[in-house]
Amino acid sequence: MRVLIAGGGTGGHFYPALAVMEEFTKHNNGVKLAYVGTRRGIEARILPSYPWVSFFPIHVRGLERGNVPQNLYSLLLLSISFVEVLIVLLRFRPQVVIGMGGYASFPAVFVASLLGKVLPIRTVIHEQNAVAGLSNRILARFVDKVLISYPQTRKQLRAARNIVTTGNPIRSEFLFAKRTRAAYERFGLSPDKRTVLVFGGSNGSLAITNAIRKARNEIARQNDMQVLLVTGGSIDTSIIEAEISAAGATNIVVVKYIERMGEAFAIADLIVSRAGATTLAEITSCGKPALLIPWGGATDGHQWENARVLNDERACTIVGEGDILDRRLALLIEQMVKDEQGLNLMARNSMRMGSRHAAASMLGEIVTLVEGART
Repeated sequence: MRVLIAGGGTGGHFYPALAVMEEFTKHNNGVKLAYVGTRRGIEARILPSYPWVSFFPIHVRGLERGNVPQNLYSLLLLSISFVEVLIVLLRFRPQVVIGMGGYASFPAVFVASLLGKVLPIRTVIHEQNAVAGLSNRILARFVDKVLISYPQTRKQLRAARNIVTTGNPIRSEFLFAKRTRAAYERFGLSPDKRTVLVFGGSNGSLAITNAIRKARNEIARQNDMQVLLVTGGSIDTSIIEAEISAAGATNIVVVKYIERMGEAFAIADLIVSRAGATTLAEITSCGKPALLIPWGGATDGHQWENARVLNDERACTIVGEGDILDRRLALLIEQMVKDEQGLNLMARNSMRMGSRHAAASMLGEIVTLVEGART
């Protein structure tokens, strides 16, 4: 089978795509995989380490509300990207094209849906968020199958011909990582303390990072707790490390990026993060309690909607950015960590909501679609 996947720009779109590609290679030795994405996104940095995936970068850029010059330029790039993906499709000759959301997925899936009227190419899109993105709302009426993470999203895509709820796929490392002493030692942490993992998505969050910086004195006084802060490049880690050292906060470890994020999840007793769809899929599949701080700048407020899905099931606590200022984040974390009964309840509810087999479900739907096209 020849499979082309399109999407990227951020980890929220790329990592589910990577999970799907891992699932294909696990069950189909003869699969040929290709990926269409941006030249500057996370996929351009990570895919070179996956030689079994052919990477085709295209010129594409997202729209920005109110920025007319930028949007005119984006439309120009979009017209160029149509030609680029047409060349890729004719060269690679995929049997199925899978769009994983975001502006990077639109050209490949749209052109493939048109070619599919005369060539044996099937098209699929996957929506990670509770609120469907613009690209997927447009593409839903053209593709052969729509896969969604949350049942609530179905009503937003009524023009779709075929919708199936599969959940949001996550990388296998999250499913198999264990809480071991070696994992604690790798991060410079103690297995005898409650561990709070704090991060802001693949690009980091300056607001969350600064909230931890301001709360360093309060955190330092919590002898039975430790914080693993992932900055994501939002600020020079050496600056934060100097501040933490000056405060005597030996229970805060700062890193820019974690290659083995599954291990960090495994040792976490509480996760503090944004509410991107992929992050929430990882949290629920691992059965972790969470303190969610949705990013207010997310399109159509989709991070708030994602978080509300978990909150309705008592699998998390939600706070706005205004509630983590003036050292209040430390108080919130302290309250949650000390409430063992509350953490256990959240963990159980989180695990119940997890879709640990989402990648396998997606693979089944895709294979069924392709095989149906052959008959």
